[in-house]
Amino acid sequence: MTKRVLLVGSSFSAAPIFFELKKRGHHVSVCGSASADPCHQYADQSFYIDYSDRDALLALAEAEHFDYLVPTCNDFSYMSCAWVAECLGFAGFDRYPVANILHTKNAFREVMERDDFHSPRSRRLSVGGTVDVEGLRFPLLVKPVDSFSGRGVSKIGDAAALSAALIAAQQASRSGEAVIEEFVDGRLFSHSAFIRQQAIAADFFVDEFCTVYPYQVNCSHHPSSLSLALQAAVRAEMTRLVEVLGLADGLLHTQFICDGENFWIIECMRRCPGDLYGHLVELSTGVPYADFFVRPFIGEDLPAAWTAEQVRPVGRHTISTDRKLVSYEFACRVPNAEVRIVPLKNSGEVLSPAPFDKLAIVFAEFSSADAMLEHSPRLAEFVTLYPHPLSGASLCEGKPS
Repeated sequence: MTKRVLLVGSSFSAAPIFFELKKRGHHVSVCGSASADPCHQYADQSFYIDYSDRDALLALAEAEHFDYLVPTCNDFSYMSCAWVAECLGFAGFDRYPVANILHTKNAFREVMERDDFHSPRSRRLSVGGTVDVEGLRFPLLVKPVDSFSGRGVSKIGDAAALSAALIAAQQASRSGEAVIEEFVDGRLFSHSAFIRQQAIAADFFVDEFCTVYPYQVNCSHHPSSLSLALQAAVRAEMTRLVEVLGLADGLLHTQFICDGENFWIIECMRRCPGDLYGHLVELSTGVPYADFFVRPFIGEDLPAAWTAEQVRPVGRHTISTDRKLVSYEFACRVPNAEVRIVPLKNSGEVLSPAPFDKLAIVFAEFSSADAMLEHSPRLAEFVTLYPHPLSGASLCEGKPS
C-alpha cells in the first residue's frame, strides 16, 4: 500500500529530500506558502500554507491523515513538525522540549553552560526583560534566538553599542528575544553526525568560510583540514550531548569554532542543513546523505556504521552579492576543478544582497586535496557577475561571495 508523506518545506534545498521519498514509491505532498518553489512543481499534491504556523500544520495533518511527516532545511519547518509529531505521534522526532532546546539559541546556551559543554559564555534577553553583561569579555555577539543565515547578528566592541545591537536582534526575531555571547576567535567548521541508538553511526567534518556576509557561510569543503585529534574531541562532546538530551535517531548537525587547540560549540540542529550541504558530502564521500536524513521519519533504521571507501576533494560555493542588482549572466572558472552549477535564479530576476538571497550554488571537484585547500576559501574570486547594463549596476558590480 502506498504511504502518504507530507514534506514540510518546498525550496530547492528540500528537493534532495523529496526525491529520496519518491524513490521509495511514496505519495509525497508538499507544503509551503511560495507556490513557485521547486518542490511544488514535483509534488503529487501541494498545500500552500505557512508551516511556521504550527496550528495550521496540525490542522492539515489531522485532515489529510498522512502516514509520515518529514521536515526540511529550516528551523521553522523542524519546530512545527516536532510540535505536530508530539500531538499526533509521527516518528523520528525528539520530544518537543528537547527540540526547543536545540533550535532556540537562548535555551541551547543554558544547557551548554549547565552541563559544562565547550561553548562561549553568554547572557539572555527575554521580551520586556533586561540583561547584564557584567563578567563577559568583549567583543560580544548579539543574536536573535530564532533566526538563521546570520540575520540580525551584530558584533560589538563595548557596552555603548549593546542597546542598538539588541534592538537589531529583537527586530529579526519572531519571539523578540536575543542572546549575547562572547566572541571566540578561530575558524568555522561543521559536524554532521547520524545518530543511531545514542551513538554516532556516521559523521562528516566540513571547513566553512564567510566571505561576503560575516555570519553566513558561502564557501565550504570536504574533507576537512581539522586534525584527527580535534575531530575525536568534537565527536566525544557531541556523543555526550546526545546522551544528556536523550536524542532520537537521526541527524545532529553542529557548527563550531576552533583555534587549532580549543573548540567552542556555536549551534546544533536536527533539521537538514540548507544550500545543498548534503550534496557536498555525497559528492565527496558517496554517502547517501538525504537517504540517511529521511530514514527515521519514515520508520527505517540507520546503518549501525558507515565509512567512505574513497574521499574526493570537493568545494561548495553559494553565489551572493553585497548589494542589490538584476542578474543577467555570470561566469565561473575554478582552477584545477570540475565544476557543476545549480542555478537558483533566472536571468533578469532581482538578486537581493546577502544574507537574503542567492544566485546559484557551485560544486567544484578538485584534482587534489592541496588544490581544494588553496582554492575553496577563495571560490568567490573565480566568479564574475554581469548585471544587465539597464539594471542600474555597472559591469561586475556587487562583489560575488
